[in-house]
Amino acid sequence: MALCGRVLFGINNIYTVDDGDALYQCRIKGKVLRSEPQAYNPIAAGDRVELQPDPLCPGTGWILARLQRTSSLERWNKKRRSVQVLAANAELLLVVASAQSPPFRPRFADRLLASGEAGGLEPVLALNKCDLGLDGQTQDRLRSYREAGYRVIECSAVSGQGCGEIRDLIGGRTAVFAGQSGVGKSSLLNLLVPGLAQRVAGISEKYDRGVHTTSFARLFPLAGGGGVIDTPGVREYEVAGIRPDELAGYFREFAAVPGRCGYAACRHREEPGCAVREAVEGGLIHPDRFESYLRMLEDLELFYGGLHGRARG
Repeated sequence: MALCGRVLFGINNIYTVDDGDALYQCRIKGKVLRSEPQAYNPIAAGDRVELQPDPLCPGTGWILARLQRTSSLERWNKKRRSVQVLAANAELLLVVASAQSPPFRPRFADRLLASGEAGGLEPVLALNKCDLGLDGQTQDRLRSYREAGYRVIECSAVSGQGCGEIRDLIGGRTAVFAGQSGVGKSSLLNLLVPGLAQRVAGISEKYDRGVHTTSFARLFPLAGGGGVIDTPGVREYEVAGIRPDELAGYFREFAAVPGRCGYAACRHREEPGCAVREAVEGGLIHPDRFESYLRMLEDLELFYGGLHGRARG
């Protein structure tokens, strides 16, 4: 008899699946789900699957099929040269960054914000370590995100600032936590999910960047419904699933520009009569956000041309 369940995590092609009553250690049966081109992982944390328990070995089974996804967070895995799905079937994406140590990297955040929106997630920027203070440049960038229509939560896993707002935002939904190594994702999750006790590591003093503590994505169900998916911290994030001609649609401030570009297919680079570039020059769009768009556009053009370039933060 087949059951339906939700994947909590997978290690070495063995997936832990929760059907609501019990946990099963499952492998994918036969060659199902292996036909997707350029797919790093056919199953991700949060996936809903059809499974068949093994009658001879309680607590184990086989995944027969993956049900249709409602959303996903994807990135290009450069090492394996394939698309990696970090999480599936969530409603929110918490882009966790830090005010200091490691320093705020807005262009890294831009990549996640665009990827989340492209994957059907509501992106929210959560700036952790605000107890360390915000410099003028960071305050300026946060203001530009808010003006573009993004929700920004200033928080601290040390003082608890903003954690109640994050908890209320999640409610009974499922949220993906993603960000650089060392920004404090695990520390925030330990506050938000009682009893979680995720391992926390420090910061490399030499490079002022994080040390990896999470090696695979994992879904933690919440008592009141919904859940949180913790994803591994990374130092670079390469966008997947967005075509170059679609990218501008994931920069919210571009849609608010008054007037239209002179060309319907304008990529806002050097085309004459570009309303977006005029908005940048007129101070309506933050110049660093525009530069972030141009770098992402270049990488995506290389990707779709078969020469995927290195993501720059």
